[in-house]
Amino acid sequence: MSIDRLSIVRGLSTVSVLAFLGTLGYFLMQLGYSRTRVIFFAGLGGLAVLGEAGVIFQRELVAVVGVCGLLVIGFWQAVLWVYIFPVVTVLLVATIVIAKENPTPTLAAE
Repeated sequence: MSIDRLSIVRGLSTVSVLAFLGTLGYFLMQLGYSRTRVIFFAGLGGLAVLGEAGVIFQRELVAVVGVCGLLVIGFWQAVLWVYIFPVVTVLLVATIVIAKENPTPTLAAE
């Protein structure tokens, strides 16, 4: 049984997204709990899960949408940058590996 590159990036991205969701859960329970924070964290968590789903199901566009959403929405929350940027980096690397492993056919090749 050999472990290929695709399995490694899937595993790493899954672990990083799960750790990010745990971090969001931790920060959600801190002082200052509000409905706005719940909505904001749900959006961040949803985008991270969307990016992870793109990696797992090998849909580069879905993963890129999740990553870009994390960057855009997470940009306004400087406290979470230290957690958002590593997740974004791992998801981007995983997306690049997926794109190299499974190149999409072009019209010229058909």
